[in-house]
Amino acid sequence: MKKEPIRHHYIPQFILRNFACDNDKKLVRYCDKESRSISERETCEIFMERNLYRDEINCKDKPVQIEHDLSVYEREVAELVKAKFLDKRKIELTEEEDSAIKLFFAIMSFRNINAKEKFSDEASKEFKDFYKCFQGNEDLEDFWKRNLGHLVKCRSMKEVANHPEIDPPIKLFMQRDTNSLYGKYIIVVEPKEGDGFILGDCYPLTFTGDYLRLPMYEVAPISPNRAIIFASRGVDNTPRDVLVLRPGVFDLPEINEKGNSVIITKRLLLDEVQFINREIEKNSHKGFIFSTSKQRGLEFISKR
Repeated sequence: MKKEPIRHHYIPQFILRNFACDNDKKLVRYCDKESRSISERETCEIFMERNLYRDEINCKDKPVQIEHDLSVYEREVAELVKAKFLDKRKIELTEEEDSAIKLFFAIMSFRNINAKEKFSDEASKEFKDFYKCFQGNEDLEDFWKRNLGHLVKCRSMKEVANHPEIDPPIKLFMQRDTNSLYGKYIIVVEPKEGDGFILGDCYPLTFTGDYLRLPMYEVAPISPNRAIIFASRGVDNTPRDVLVLRPGVFDLPEINEKGNSVIITKRLLLDEVQFINREIEKNSHKGFIFSTSKQRGLEFISKR
C-alpha cells in the first residue's frame, strides 16, 4: 500500500527546483532567517509543513485528498510556466492561459502559511465573528481546508463562481485576484544585470502603498531570472516613490488580433531587484532561498 504523503509543500517543488544549485535540481541554498546560517537543503525539506493539508473532517476516506489534488494541479501549471514564462522575451497568452495562471497564484495566496495563520484560533474576534456565519462549527481551520479542497479542483474562475460549496467571501477574493477588467494584469520581469531574485516562504508577496496601504502588486519569483507580477489596475499611474519600481514596468499588456495578451518581459535595474529581495527577506517567516553564493543580495539581510 502506497504511503500517504506527509510533507505538504505550500510552495510547489517545480518552482523551487528552478533555484537549484546542483545539476540534479535537488539542492538549493537556504538562509535561515533566525540564525542567519546558510546551508544547502533539498527542495523536499523546505517550504513545507507536515500534514499541512490533511483533512480528516471533510475527507474522512482520504485525508490527504487536498495534497493529492494539489499535486495534480501543480503538474498542469508547471507545463504552462515552463512553456510560457521561464525564458521567452515575448509571451503570448490566450484568455484561458491568462486566467489559469492568475487563478493558480490566487489559490497560492490562499494555501500559504499566512492564510493558515489567519484562519486559526489566534484570529481576532471580528474576523471570527464574520466567518462563523459561513462555518456552523465555528472552526476556522476547517473553513480554510474545506474551501481549499474545493478550490484546487477548479481550473477556471467560472468553475469557482459556480461552485456551490465554495463560500461567498472566498469567491470574492478569487474574483478580485483574477478579473482582468477590474482586478489584476500580468507583468513578467527579469534582472537586467547583477543579482537574481530570491524566494521566501511568504509567497507570493504583496506590495502595498505607503499611504493607504492598499495592495498594488504581487511578486512571485519563478526562478532567479524571472518573476511574475500581478499588478492592480491603475497602479501604472502611481508615483514612483510609492511604487519604487519604474512606472514603465507596469505598462499594460497589448491585446493582439486573436484576442490574446502579449506581454513583453521587462528588465529591472539592480536597485529594483534588490528592493524586491529586501522585501521578500523582511516578510519571510523562517527563511529564503537564492541561487548563487556570490549574490550581492545577501548583503541586505536585516541585522538584529
